[in-house]
Amino acid sequence: MNRKRQSIGIKLWLYFILFAAAILTALWLMQIVFLQSFYERMKTADVKAIADAILSEYGQDGFEDAVDRLTFRNAILVFLTDPQGQILYTSDEHGSGRRGPGAPPPGGQGRQEAVWLRPLPADFAGFVARLSRSADGRVSYTESSGRFQGRMLVYGARLPDALLYISTPLDPVNATTEILRTQLLYVTAAALLLSLVVAFFIARKFSRPVSEISAQAAKLSKGDFDLRFGRGFCAELDALSATLGEAALELSKAEKLRRELLANISHDLRTPLTMIKAFAEMIRDISGDDREQREAHLAVIAREADRLTLLVSDIMDISVLQSGSEPLKISNFSLSDTVKAVCAQFEPLCDREDYEMRLTVEPDQYVSGDGKKLTQVLYNLIGNAINHIGEDKVIAVTLSDLGGRVRCTVEDHGAGIAETERPLIWDRYHRAVSGKHRREKVGTGLGLAIVKEILESHGARYGVESRAGTGSVFWFEMAK
Repeated sequence: MNRKRQSIGIKLWLYFILFAAAILTALWLMQIVFLQSFYERMKTADVKAIADAILSEYGQDGFEDAVDRLTFRNAILVFLTDPQGQILYTSDEHGSGRRGPGAPPPGGQGRQEAVWLRPLPADFAGFVARLSRSADGRVSYTESSGRFQGRMLVYGARLPDALLYISTPLDPVNATTEILRTQLLYVTAAALLLSLVVAFFIARKFSRPVSEISAQAAKLSKGDFDLRFGRGFCAELDALSATLGEAALELSKAEKLRRELLANISHDLRTPLTMIKAFAEMIRDISGDDREQREAHLAVIAREADRLTLLVSDIMDISVLQSGSEPLKISNFSLSDTVKAVCAQFEPLCDREDYEMRLTVEPDQYVSGDGKKLTQVLYNLIGNAINHIGEDKVIAVTLSDLGGRVRCTVEDHGAGIAETERPLIWDRYHRAVSGKHRREKVGTGLGLAIVKEILESHGARYGVESRAGTGSVFWFEMAK
């Protein structure tokens, strides 16, 4: 049950729901909680712009018409008074405040005084006091209206010979908030329901290929390499499937190589062990008292023991190289002297077998690398050439200067290598097309695999040039 709750489908579904909830929460905060303050800031900016427009028209022809247009469009109340508070002009969204007939004087006789149709607001005295204390001649504030239990935004500006008073109610935003709250309730319910459905299908769409890939990977971990990984609905899952497919193929090759390696090593171990046991029994039962036969049988035992030692040594070498557990001991040394020294080790064999070693070495060719391991590379390449030497019994070893690099080649004139097999010769115990092992006269079959590991650890270039029936040229290049 806990594993099910931790599945990628459930988690994706929950994340989508949380994301939708976060978006709706932000929407509620912006539309309900912060709407009032946001509205007030916007309204203050609008009123300030209106005041600037009125002040720019002050003293111009058509001033009153301009004020009427602004008040009508923006639902504001405007008073223009002299410094003593006498109304010069007033206007709101319902019309302009022109003079009209006033009440008759006391006693009912005489000329009627003209009065303004709209009186000054009750807070005008406080407004004038605030404006007089303003350093920049402007004032902006909100206040509550006792009569209507509402809030008003008041803005004022001081002119050289007049005062500008502007007010507008802020209460309409409350009604808007109620409308938005009602709408958001419906929107929130619909959005949550929709997000539940959409999140479910998206999570299912994403998790299904992941689950299938996971199931296939579980089979892969148990050794089933004959797998086909399906594609997902995104490029990353496709890439993962392709990578796992390649991994399955490589693991299949590695498993096949492992089985071949075990079979080959078992064969190579069994043969000398059988020989050692057989000749030891012969010494015990037959040749124990015959010195000549005993020495011959002991020579066979010693030879087979050396073969076992060489095999174990090569297996250990390639295991260490592939694991990277032994770091390279880098130094600057003369590859010219190393090539000469390795070739000198084969002189007794060449004299005994009547081989010819043609050596062409440019002097003082220094490289940076592990001298001991590069000596092993040369030994294995020359040993490989001797194992495949041609009828002319000639082996050519050349060390040449390429400018910034040094090139070493080892050439034999043997049977050569078929083109299809060239990329495979660096593998451990490579099988020929016929299915039989390519058996060397001397060695374990791991020599070229060791050469490959050492040269790649040095970052060296290497390769082979060969044609069937004409011999082979193995080469490698190293930077100076």
